[in-house]
Amino acid sequence: MEHNLSVFGDVLRNDEIADFTRLINLTRDIFHQEMTTLEIMPGGLTNKNFRAVLQDGTQVAIRLAGKGTATYINRPGEKHNATEMAATGIAPEIHYYDPATGSQIVEYIDAPTMHPVDFQTRDEVLEKAGRVMRQYHDSGKEFKTSFDPIAKIEEYKVIMAEHNYEKRYEGWNRVVENLDRIAAAYKKNPPRRVPCHNDTLAENFMLQGERMRVIDWEYSGMNDGYYDIACVCVENPLDAKCEETYLRAYCGGEPGEEARARVLINKFLVTSHWSTWSLVQICYGKDPDFYWEYGRTRDVQACSFLDDPNFPRYLQLIGG
Repeated sequence: MEHNLSVFGDVLRNDEIADFTRLINLTRDIFHQEMTTLEIMPGGLTNKNFRAVLQDGTQVAIRLAGKGTATYINRPGEKHNATEMAATGIAPEIHYYDPATGSQIVEYIDAPTMHPVDFQTRDEVLEKAGRVMRQYHDSGKEFKTSFDPIAKIEEYKVIMAEHNYEKRYEGWNRVVENLDRIAAAYKKNPPRRVPCHNDTLAENFMLQGERMRVIDWEYSGMNDGYYDIACVCVENPLDAKCEETYLRAYCGGEPGEEARARVLINKFLVTSHWSTWSLVQICYGKDPDFYWEYGRTRDVQACSFLDDPNFPRYLQLIGG
C-alpha cells in the first residue's frame, strides 16, 4: 500500500505528519509486511486513532498522541500500567509505545465498541463491565502511577496559571470548597487504592464474545475503585435501575452504605476533574467553544451532585 497522506489532510496537522509517518513505518517494520488498509477511527478528544490491516490480515490500532498531552498525562506510567493489564488479557497487547509522546501501536480488538445506550439498555453489558472492573481492581497489580482527582485538579490550576488563563465556570468556588472538604475526609480515612482506569467511558469497553475488554489506559493509576464506578454512572449516564445493576455486579451482591457514599462522592470528583481538564484543553489551543461548553456541562453536573440531600451525610461517612 502506498501511503498517500493527502487523504488524511483534513485529519492531520502539519506538525503531526512526521510522527504519523514514523508510526506507519514502524508498523511495517515490526510486522515485516505492508498495509492493505489504513483508516481513521471515530472518537477521541485527546488523540487521533487509526486502524491498519496488514497483508496477512492482522489488524492493529495506531494512536497518534495529542500534542502537549505528555505534560499532563504520565506516558511512561501509562505504558507500564497498560502492559500490566495486557498481561491479564483485559487490555490490548502493546506492539510499540513511545513514552515521550504516548503514540502507540497496539492490538486491534475486532469486537463491538460499547456505547452509552448499551449500558442503558443491556443488563449483560452492565454485568460484564462490572465484573471486569472488579477483576482489574482485585488483580493485585501495582500501577506505577497514582491518580488523585483532587491533585490532578491542582495540577490543572497550575497549568492555567502558567497560561494566564483566568476564566472559570459559575460554580467554581463551590466546587473548590467541597474538593477541600473531601481531601480532609480522605486524610482522616484514606480510601483503598487499587489499579484504576479512571476514564471508563462506554467507548473504552469492547465486548469480545463473552469477554469484556478495556482500552485506552491513559489516565490509569492507583485510585479509589469507586471513581471508576462513578465514571461509568456519569458518562453513560445510568438511571437508578441500571446503576443498581452495575453496582451489584461489581460488589457481587447488595452494596453497603459506604459503597453508595463513595459512588456519590466520586461522581462529584469525576465531573469536577473533567470540567477543569476542559479548561486546560483551551490553554493548549483546542477549540475554545467546544471545550468551554463541554466543561460547563460537567460543572453543572458537579454542582447537581453537591445538591443531593445525601451528600453531607455521605461526606461525613467517608471521613470515618
